[in-house]
Parts: sequence; structure tokens; C-alpha cells
Amino acid sequence: KLGDLEGAISTLERMLLFAPGLPILQAELGVLYYKLGNFDTAEGYFKNVLKQKGNIPDELYANVEKYIEAIEKRLKRFRWSGKTFVGLRWQDNITLGPSSANVVLNGLAVTLPSTSVKKSGFSLVSSSRAHFEYDLHTQGDRLELDYVDFGTIQFGNSSLNTQLSEVTFGPSFNLGRFELDDTFVGIYGIANGAFLGKSVFFGTLGVGARLVTRPSTDISIIIKGEFRNRWYHQNRFHPVSKMRNGQEYRGIGKVRYSFNPDFNVEVGIQVSRKDRRAAFYDYWEHGGFVNAKWRFDGFKIVEVVPWSFKASAGFLRRGFDTPNALISTTTKRRDNEYWVRGILEVPVTHRWAVVPKVEYRRVNSNYATSDYNSFSVMLGVQMSD
Repeated sequence: KLGDLEGAISTLERMLLFAPGLPILQAELGVLYYKLGNFDTAEGYFKNVLKQKGNIPDELYANVEKYIEAIEKRLKRFRWSGKTFVGLRWQDNITLGPSSANVVLNGLAVTLPSTSVKKSGFSLVSSSRAHFEYDLHTQGDRLELDYVDFGTIQFGNSSLNTQLSEVTFGPSFNLGRFELDDTFVGIYGIANGAFLGKSVFFGTLGVGARLVTRPSTDISIIIKGEFRNRWYHQNRFHPVSKMRNGQEYRGIGKVRYSFNPDFNVEVGIQVSRKDRRAAFYDYWEHGGFVNAKWRFDGFKIVEVVPWSFKASAGFLRRGFDTPNALISTTTKRRDNEYWVRGILEVPVTHRWAVVPKVEYRRVNSNYATSDYNSFSVMLGVQMSD
């Protein structure tokens, strides 16, 4: 519980001297070695437990089988993991527009069209995330590919249907050769694209670099820097989209600390710069976020899979370089964005879970057309592998 895995291993191994072959001790040692990343030793303990199938509870046997499956996956030259969510969402502001249609632009009273004002509605939402690794068998170096997507089908307003997909791919080098344990440096290419309504919205190509390290079993650190070049598709629905064409520079740093195996907190900061074709779209953005995840025993739907709850909160500040003459000829746009989010995962099998989500987002802007708040509730199913 204190996170002293090495101390726990030492204690249990001394106990095993007095009770050789005791399945529960061997299973606990297997779990501890697994958490330390010593998969060969963990697998040995787990296989000794399975040899005593008739003398151990079914729950323990199933749990050990699950760990052996995970170890075999990790020891393979090709490894992958993924998660997919599909659900129904209600949102009180599907347009992300202001509450009132009556705004003042350049000193003149203007009535916004109904499509730009706050409106509630339902939508189908899907999201997926997958990670692939190929071990190059060269001192721990590997190739990594990450894929993410997000899509919505908005009931009654197909012009707001969205689909976004992104792929990153590149090598990751193990710095253990320089006596930096559990540390990797990677470089990768970036490609993504989005549809809005029935047409292409934008496409992106870029490059990035990241540092991933675990200075201890309780702490993990990720630092990333990226460059992206984005092109927008201009059509009759988005007649000035090309004014947004340009480059983006982004930096992200995250630190995760595990207080115990069932509770961890992640804190991050991020900064980005966007340079567009039209100067009034240029801005700096900076902010931070905190995520907390807690695993606990809920109602025993699946004996060996705990429930989990994740709470998130964050803040972003955007400062634009020049005024947008359509809104104001003298005042630059300033946005402060806040959000809080809660996600509960209720397992119904080893791979499937029912997942309710709730989120509140507030953008406080000195431009009336960009000032909004949004509350959403979502319920869906999630498959993990």
C-alpha cells in the first residue's frame, strides 16, 4: 500500500522459505515482480500457481491467468493495446455558441443566426485509441504507432457531424545504453484530418519528439514538443477557411505520481503558438491540467476487475496578436477556458465496461461571439484490450 514493492518482495520471499509452494504467496510475488517490470520472474511464479489448479480458488486461478496473458503480450516482439468507446451524449450547447443572439460588433447591435447561438441536443459519440509497438531487438529500441479518433453524429443537425483521426509513427530509443534506466527518446511523424458536416474540414502534417522516463516505480514523466502544418478546406459552407492555414508549435509536460497501486495523480502544463495566414487568428495559448484516477471495489459484477473513477480539471488562456476587424478594430481577443470532467468505468466483463461521463466547460472571452459555456452528460460502453 505504501508503494515499497522491493520491501514487499523481500518480506514475501522470506515467508516463502517457511511455506514453500504456498500459492497465495507465489501469486502475490508474481504481481509485485510484474509491477516492477521483471516479467520473466513474475511468469515463473504465476506458472507455479497454475500447477496447483485443484488446490486454489477459481478467482485466484482466473486472476493469475489474466496476468500471464498480459506478460505474454508484453514479451512478444509485436505488442498492442487499445480502447474504444461508443455512447449517447446530451449537450446543452451543441453549437458552442453564446447564450444570446443579440451581440455588439464594432459598436453595432447585431442579431446572430440561430445556427450560431446556444442550443441543446443529443448526439452519438465514438472515440478510439490504439498503441502499437514493434521491438527492434537492439538494446530495447522499438517502433511505435499511435492512433486516435473521435466522431459525432448530431441528431437533427448534420452540419455539426464531426470526424477526427490522427496517426503518429516513429522510432523510440532506449537510453539504458547510457545508464539512464526506464528512459526513452522518440521522434515521430504526425498526420491527421477532420470532416465537418459532409466535407473535409482540415488536414495536418507534422513532426514531434518526446522523452519518457520513470525515475522510480511511483513516478513517470513525459515531455513532448511538436510542429504541425495545417491546411483548411474552403467551400460554400466555410468560405474563408483558408485564412486559418498555417503552423502550430506545441510543448507538453506531464508528471504522474502513484500514491499506491489504486490511486494516482497526473499534473501537466502545455504551451502552444499558432501562426495563421490571417494575423487576427495568430495567438499564444498556455495552461495546465490535473487528472486523478482511483480504482476501487464496487459491486462485484466482475470479481477480479475493479471499478475506476477519473476526475479531470484544466485551464487554458489564449491571447491573440491583433484585433479581428469584424468584431472590434481596437480590442484584441482574450479567452480564458476552464473545464472539469468525471468518468466512471463499471466493468461487466474483463474487457467491456459501462461508462457514464459528465463535463462542464466554460470559455470566458471578451469577444461576445466566442463566449460560451457547455454542459454534457454521456452514457456508453467501452471495450479495452
